[in-house]
Amino acid sequence: MSDIVLIIVDIRYCALMFPPSVYNYVTEMLHKDMILVLNKIDLAPAPLVVAWKHYFQQKYPAIHILTFTSFPAYNLRGNQENKAGLQIRRRRGKLRMAAEGAKILLEACKCIVNNKVDLSSWHKKISEEMELEFDDEDIEVGETVEMKKVDTGYFEHEKYKDGTLTIGCIGQPNVGKSSLMNAIMGKKVVSVSRTPGHTKHFQTIYLTPNVRLCDCPGLVFPSKVPKTLQILMGSFPVAQLRVPFSAVQYLAERLDLIC
Repeated sequence: MSDIVLIIVDIRYCALMFPPSVYNYVTEMLHKDMILVLNKIDLAPAPLVVAWKHYFQQKYPAIHILTFTSFPAYNLRGNQENKAGLQIRRRRGKLRMAAEGAKILLEACKCIVNNKVDLSSWHKKISEEMELEFDDEDIEVGETVEMKKVDTGYFEHEKYKDGTLTIGCIGQPNVGKSSLMNAIMGKKVVSVSRTPGHTKHFQTIYLTPNVRLCDCPGLVFPSKVPKTLQILMGSFPVAQLRVPFSAVQYLAERLDLIC
């Protein structure tokens, strides 16, 4: 049902989390556009982010690439001892970065839809959010966010049906998919957790009357990546391991711990 497939990966493990088979299927078999979001870029050096972006551009030319973070470093600038001021800077920086991330996504979608869908309401929404310096609540009392159950049965896809752009979000567990969804919406509409696999069901969220986001649980794609490495990446819950020390052993065997 998605017109554009948005795949989110953690910048620290993007080569392991990006599934080439899904890229080939979406672009060659379904003939749909795909956007790759390199998330959590605040946890990686800037040269590394640029290098990975260049890598994906060269290896997967049909994909659109964006970078995103919910926690930019400049959120913490200033007096660290002033706890109230620190919280305000964190919130303001977070809101500003969220709006900027949504704006970058909007520009990518504009290039893809090529005026086949009216995205002016989305642009207006982002402009209003970028003018706000502080928002005390994520969702006001009485405010509603329209969500709908998704019919997962087979049907023939009609692109931009009824003038609506549908963006489907996929990614492995714990890549920050829910945080990205909230950033795009400009408010908390999807619960987040540090535990991988927190999202349990499909849901459709209307960003504007003619732009909707489809969220789904984290997908663990078939991979040659060892389970111990998946654990270290955060894609597999440690609490579900029978032998949790296997991941520690895997890491210790590959680190030079002798001084």
